[in-house]
Amino acid sequence: MVWLYPTPKILIAVSLFLSTGLMQLNAQILIKGKILYAKDARPAAFASVKLINHPGGSVSDELGNFRLVLKSIKQTDTLLISSVGYENLKIPAQNAILKSEFILMQSAQILESVTVKSFSQEETVGDKSEIVGYYRSWNTGNKGGEIGRTFLMTHKEYQVAKIRFKIYNTCDTCIVRLHIREVIDGHPGKELVRDSISKVIRKSTDDDKPYEIDLNKYNIILKNQKLFVGFEVVGNSKADHNSCSLSFVGSEPGSYFYKPTREDYWGYIEDYAIFMKLFLKYDD
Repeated sequence: MVWLYPTPKILIAVSLFLSTGLMQLNAQILIKGKILYAKDARPAAFASVKLINHPGGSVSDELGNFRLVLKSIKQTDTLLISSVGYENLKIPAQNAILKSEFILMQSAQILESVTVKSFSQEETVGDKSEIVGYYRSWNTGNKGGEIGRTFLMTHKEYQVAKIRFKIYNTCDTCIVRLHIREVIDGHPGKELVRDSISKVIRKSTDDDKPYEIDLNKYNIILKNQKLFVGFEVVGNSKADHNSCSLSFVGSEPGSYFYKPTREDYWGYIEDYAIFMKLFLKYDD
């Protein structure tokens, strides 16, 4: 019997093969690009990006850019990009790796013409007291979750001009997305706004500080007798990578709805509502 011993060249080839295999096993997959709105080519800021049926995800920045780092993908995996007022964009993950731009189409349900009106009277609804009372802790890892409250309107038609709210945030930055929904059988329903409206919340130094979102430029004119107004946490960061917390502040007795993730059912608690004021314009 003749024994064959590997030559140095064969050993080098085997070594390179094993090294390459290990590199592939340890490699991460990166999907990145720029998200734009088809209507006017504006950057889609704070759009949600994730693989369907996978935990975690990412969010685009103010310029519409995003990076999604994955350990692995399957041939059946699908990338989902979503933004309020626009159709969900679904792309096979393997195809998304090769793309640099992702275009969102406006939802067909809200393509109605926009009527600009001038209202002469103003009113504020919601909390009367500005004093901090209770905190509703929110898991910053639950992207896509939402928390908010219902408002009863007394006008036939009105414009939502501004929203004031309070958040106590120990993260360096936190991005919250506004939702304004109809109310069906007492529960939050479909979206009533055409745009994805978000606000960056910096680290809080004062737990009594109010934040505001000016909505005048969005011309949100509604006739709903009941409105649900809520916030979704779409991103947070901390430079030292330590854990951080986010709390929605409540001041007065009341109730609120919440769901930890986008896929969960709405929960309801009657105790202390989260602090929120709506600034309305109307004529009747």
